[in-house]
Amino acid sequence: MSHPDIGGAEHRRLAAQCFNGAWDMIEADRTPENDEEMLRRAYASAYHWQHAEGRAPVNEARARWMLAKVHLVAGLADRALHYGDSCLALTRELELADFDLAYAYAIRARALAALGRADEAAVDWAAAKAVPIADPDDRAQVEKDLAEGP
Repeated sequence: MSHPDIGGAEHRRLAAQCFNGAWDMIEADRTPENDEEMLRRAYASAYHWQHAEGRAPVNEARARWMLAKVHLVAGLADRALHYGDSCLALTRELELADFDLAYAYAIRARALAALGRADEAAVDWAAAKAVPIADPDDRAQVEKDLAEGP
């Protein structure tokens, strides 16, 4: 159920604002307060994307990716894996490819690595690196992000 006082366009604006705000908090100092704010922004973004005008299924996959990312950054690897599993499952279901698929594998690999499940992490990491990325700029960004390992 959508918030009754705002329309789809406002949900879209808020979704993007909260997503970008979650990124800001990922880059902030790690404190309990900042981690809580980061998590709240990511959940708010997911909520607003759910009701946004012009939303597409890919928005849900990316929302799940962000939820996995912020939980991982906050040191909550179990929850990160939950959302990483969910992101990868939806990405496969939607037959998304390119950077969406690479990042879905990568976030799951990072969550597995954080849980000490190195063998499983290595399998997903290799899958992430093997995804073909058509756009040269996207490919360069993915390669940069995957250069360090899980």
